Amino acid sequence: MSHRSARPFELGNELTIVIPTINSARYLDIILSFYRDHGFVVTVFVDSRTADDTVALAKRFTETVVISTPAAFAEELIRPMSYLCKTPWILRLDDDELPTLAMMEFVRQCVQRADSPVHGFQRHQCAVSRDGRLLSHAEVSPYNHRQWRLFQPDQVKFAPELHTPGFEWEGMGGDGGPPEISMIHLDWALHTYEERRRKVDRYEAFNAEGRGAPQSYAYYLYEDQSWPNDRFRELAFPEFDRTCLEITDRFKELCVGF
Repeated sequence: MSHRSARPFELGNELTIVIPTINSARYLDIILSFYRDHGFVVTVFVDSRTADDTVALAKRFTETVVISTPAAFAEELIRPMSYLCKTPWILRLDDDELPTLAMMEFVRQCVQRADSPVHGFQRHQCAVSRDGRLLSHAEVSPYNHRQWRLFQPDQVKFAPELHTPGFEWEGMGGDGGPPEISMIHLDWALHTYEERRRKVDRYEAFNAEGRGAPQSYAYYLYEDQSWPNDRFRELAFPEFDRTCLEITDRFKELCVGF
């Protein structure tokens, strides 16, 4: 069965979809397969400190792989990535995130009508069940995790602070929009508890130094919370069915009972 979109995403002269990454060879092909199968061309920026096969893997799926200047966090790469891409619009996504197809159609419309230079999207913090279903948890609201990811570089002020968009613009605000115009964050499904614990430790260290925005990181370590498993809910985004099955096949130990 083909998973390729019947309508290719043809905004190559106007928009670059960028994904910064480091040491993601264990799962990056699952993420990039989604973009390929739906006709989305992406540019992967691989941190030069990568020690695994991320570069070779990314080249199988993307037209361009740029070895980035080493940075502690993705927010520090927003400015150099934007300059290298040279398109009027940038859509930045992390290497464990995916956009819904409704979000990508919204992106197409935003770029074409250009009514605002910056747009934000809800983000669902997701797990995958052992039988391959996409799950979210009632304790983590996507409305509290709006991600400002679509922007025009020449209209923003770059501000590479941890857990910010990496830029500032005076019009940033408002609600999260319809739930289908959103992103899914597969951190729980692709990273072990130990990996997420180390990430939280880095974030907290940066915040203690005054280099990051204040934030609660409890949702990264859902295993430590007193959240009942029956608060998981299935997300009805069929475009991610194949992705979830691939995650279940490869990372069964990270999947949750549901």
